[in-house]
Amino acid sequence: MSYDKPLPDVDDPLTRPFWQGLRERRLTIQRCGRCGALRWPAAPICPECLAPGAEWTDVAADGELWSYVVYRRALSPAFADEIPYAVGVVALDAGPHLLSRISGPVDTLKVGARMTARYEDVSPTVTLLRWVTESPGPENGGGSSGDHND
Repeated sequence: MSYDKPLPDVDDPLTRPFWQGLRERRLTIQRCGRCGALRWPAAPICPECLAPGAEWTDVAADGELWSYVVYRRALSPAFADEIPYAVGVVALDAGPHLLSRISGPVDTLKVGARMTARYEDVSPTVTLLRWVTESPGPENGGGSSGDHND
């Protein structure tokens, strides 16, 4: 397996549980031990009640496309062979919003589309989160046609 693009630091103590969850095909985010608020990105204190620390909890890896952008010029030369590609913010059914790449055709994306997570192993230690549009058929990755934000 050869992946020549930038990789996250999966050993960062603040986000290690998130990356470990992705390796295990789980979406896990922080929950405040005091007020119960779910949060992402990971933080050392709760933005709602300012309590320190958090527990990590699994959440359903489904949500709604809240916003997205289609890159027609690569952000980095490492991604030049993938243009056009989309990056989107998905509002999880559990509440928090996650930013990640979207797999599939970029011209079928529509804000409000139902999304589900896919896990892509890109190295022996790194699994990345990708979003795909939910499809009523046996294949995932279809989606609704309509306007998109380029």
